[in-house]
Amino acid sequence: MRRVYIMLLLVVVLLANTSFVAAQETEPSDHALVGTWIITYDGDPAYHEMATIFADGTALVSTPDGSNGQGVWEPTGEFTAIGTMSVVFEDGTRLLARLQIELASDGQSYRAVITNEFFDLSGEGSGEIGPGHATGTRVQVEAPGTPIASFEEYFGEAEATPEATPAG
Repeated sequence: MRRVYIMLLLVVVLLANTSFVAAQETEPSDHALVGTWIITYDGDPAYHEMATIFADGTALVSTPDGSNGQGVWEPTGEFTAIGTMSVVFEDGTRLLARLQIELASDGQSYRAVITNEFFDLSGEGSGEIGPGHATGTRVQVEAPGTPIASFEEYFGEAEATPEATPAG
């Protein structure tokens, strides 16, 4: 009888450890989404945003018009996640974007399904609009290569202006 209890205890411990390992695979700190991404949208491939996804479940996005978004995300699987981003515009209105993300198996790109909801100054929402689709491409670490020109050659010499020249 004692042998049955020991075997049962061993099975319970093994199952608990397996569940713990499986849960760890989807923790934000270990998730493939963590990193910095260049985002393009299917409707406008010339429009790019930058997003940084942090291991603590938060995210930041920068848009070409200078707006910055903040948000949260959580893994739903080894290569999937959901997120919510909020951007407040200069006029005080707000965009709430809801995302469902699926990463490629190599973790270097993703596809996202997005809905947007716009809020006016009173907080009244438009309701979700969409879906839209986006592609994220991971920003890679790269060492400097061999330059084709100096900064001065490429951009030209900077001219001094009265505003940029210290009085003296």
